[in-house]
Amino acid sequence: MVRIERNQCSKHTMLHATINHTDNSSYSTIGFLDRSVEKALAGIAAAGFPQTEILGQEPHIAAPLTGQALSDFRNLLDKLGLRARTVHAPMMDNVLGAPDENWRREKMQVLASYIQFAGAIGATDIIIHPVPNPRFVPDPNDPAIPELIGDAVPRSLDELIPVAEKAGIRILLENLPYHCDYPFLTMRELRPLVDEYPERWLGLVLDTGHAWTLKNDPVSEIYAAGPRLGGTHLQDVDFSAPNDNHWVPTHGGLDWQAIRHALSEVQYAGPWTFEVANARHGESPDDLAHITREVARGWGL
Repeated sequence: MVRIERNQCSKHTMLHATINHTDNSSYSTIGFLDRSVEKALAGIAAAGFPQTEILGQEPHIAAPLTGQALSDFRNLLDKLGLRARTVHAPMMDNVLGAPDENWRREKMQVLASYIQFAGAIGATDIIIHPVPNPRFVPDPNDPAIPELIGDAVPRSLDELIPVAEKAGIRILLENLPYHCDYPFLTMRELRPLVDEYPERWLGLVLDTGHAWTLKNDPVSEIYAAGPRLGGTHLQDVDFSAPNDNHWVPTHGGLDWQAIRHALSEVQYAGPWTFEVANARHGESPDDLAHITREVARGWGL
């Protein structure tokens, strides 16, 4: 295994984070799973968001676009006045830490193709899940699985970071809400991993709801990520029984004042991406986008 060391690209440190936006809010197309990606983008633009995160799976980008379809997609973004700031690579079993080598090799090809797509649409970052949900692992309670995942994740990074460098894209690893003993589920575990790689090509994305679903304080996770934090998935969950609810921030039990303060303290400069997918009070997807936009305005974004 040849690992790219952090100091090899120190002159490139955090170039993405220096991009200046007067409004750095963003809204994920995951908020519009009831419609095509084109209609989802129209809904995000109608709500007033200047940036978006593109979901890299059905019902949105089920396969990376190329040729005329890619040109049409970029033209649509321009027409809507939207910047595709980030791409969320396909989830499900598309992970770095596949415990089976044939599975891992297959997903390396998939993830590489989405990295290239993200570069082609001018995104700055791509979100990738490091660890599989146990429900995709044939024998999830096999005591060998954590070690296999722990070995697979850095090997996958060693293969994908050169792809990201060529595409001009930073990979962001996300904390996950799985109740299991797998490694790399939290910022505290992920931070030492990413510190071994160049900041220009690898960072972290904090999902606030994922954190509290495991009863990890999002504030503590922000501080653990520190300067390697390059992205956010802002979503609210129930305080007492969190279950990755993906509610509008302020519709659940998280302390958003403390979260915002922590982001300021670590000098977070990435997009404030809202990953709202579910209604707390029967709102439509369009309603949720507009309500979330008002939350963003209230925060001064």
